[in-house]
Amino acid sequence: MLTAATIITGCSKVLDKQPVTQIVRPQDSTTISASEAEDQIAGIYTTFRGYDYGLEFNVLDRITNGDAISDNAYAGGDNTDNITLDNFTANSLNGNVARDWKDAYGIIGRINITVDQIQRCVDPALTAARKNQMLGEARFLRAFAYFDLVRLYGRVPLLLEPADTKTAETLLNSTIVPQSSTDSVYLAILSDLWFARSGVRPVNQGETKMTITIGIVNAVLAKVYASMPTKNWDSVGYYADQTIPNYTMLPDYKQLWDNNHKNNSEAIWELNYEGWNVIGNWIPSQFIGTDWKKFNTPSNDLVRTFESEGDNIRENATISFSDISGHWTDPHWNLTRYPFTVKYNDPYDGTNDFYIIRLPDILLLKAEALVAKGDINGAMTLVNQVRARVKLNPKTAANADDANAIIANERRLELAFEGHRWYDLLRTGKALATMNAQTDGNGNNLNYNVQPYRLLLPIPQAQIDLNPLLVQNQGY
Repeated sequence: MLTAATIITGCSKVLDKQPVTQIVRPQDSTTISASEAEDQIAGIYTTFRGYDYGLEFNVLDRITNGDAISDNAYAGGDNTDNITLDNFTANSLNGNVARDWKDAYGIIGRINITVDQIQRCVDPALTAARKNQMLGEARFLRAFAYFDLVRLYGRVPLLLEPADTKTAETLLNSTIVPQSSTDSVYLAILSDLWFARSGVRPVNQGETKMTITIGIVNAVLAKVYASMPTKNWDSVGYYADQTIPNYTMLPDYKQLWDNNHKNNSEAIWELNYEGWNVIGNWIPSQFIGTDWKKFNTPSNDLVRTFESEGDNIRENATISFSDISGHWTDPHWNLTRYPFTVKYNDPYDGTNDFYIIRLPDILLLKAEALVAKGDINGAMTLVNQVRARVKLNPKTAANADDANAIIANERRLELAFEGHRWYDLLRTGKALATMNAQTDGNGNNLNYNVQPYRLLLPIPQAQIDLNPLLVQNQGY
């Protein structure tokens, strides 16, 4: 699959940004070797975590979409695209909206090429087991890209084969396609995940926590079943149970963020960054420092929630306050006590990893599944397991609504600035009420006035201009 912009500008440019490990050959050419197949899958990981597409889409915008759009953060900075997303005034010309679509389909396009070429590899040096393993890893990453797309945009085109580059006409016919229903997208996601589950490495046998293993697949299956329009709590519970026994929480929450515990026992899926000589993570520089106004400023509501819970350990690991008088102005905060996001704490050497999924995420999803099945006490046991690490007293719930509110609050404090909060509000149906009740530091309503259609992003106008089969999301 190729991005629409490159389709129109000319066939000579459609593959002009392949990573160095990507091998592009026509579908009817000779097949790749086993070593080239290994290069292909390595290239997909490189793309996913940083090359061209991955670092902005999978780290920076994951936090913007998951936290700044939600009640966890304000946009910060002076970037109009971020600010309009935060204020629910973004339109189809928003740069972030366009970038995330392009990046997701850029990742998917490279994966489709990789899957096709590995499938056709006949080199006897590539064993059947390794071939299935590689295909499982690639298809898992494709499923996750679509999982992000369907949660952000709703109906999106499903492209599961490489573009047909034989002629300009076949190229257009294979890439200009209409949107599929959200149910169809979720079915494609599940198909890829089920395939991956049958072939990827066992838990804890990956080279790092970035390598896709069955533990990661099970965790994402739990998240998918909790996010579908029709929830399947039996499946959430089943896949959570398949995940949880294989991981253990670190004893100290602060160890997660000290950059000395990479690929730890709590990490289920972690993007690894070695520094600028390989692939560096420049995202912390977007959150920390006084050289310019930083992005994703923690919200008054989040700080109040930490303080009302007495959650000092997680607050101090998540937010740092500084006097920034004379540096910039801000409508939300007193400049003498201005908050910064500090979970990603080293903006200089590029070695901060990023957790996509940690064990508490799945523990608390399992707690939701237990509530759905009527086991409130069992759910609170899991919540209190997470709370005990940060020295907080146990919680009790009188009923299901009470239990779900406690779980949602615990997820918010545990996972702040890891890109989960907005998706949690969406899947639990709490987004409109939560955002429209937001207040500033003095208790005045922020007047977001979020309308229901704003729960999805608009389809980028540039994509609609290039693909006449796309239909704009209602309301935009």
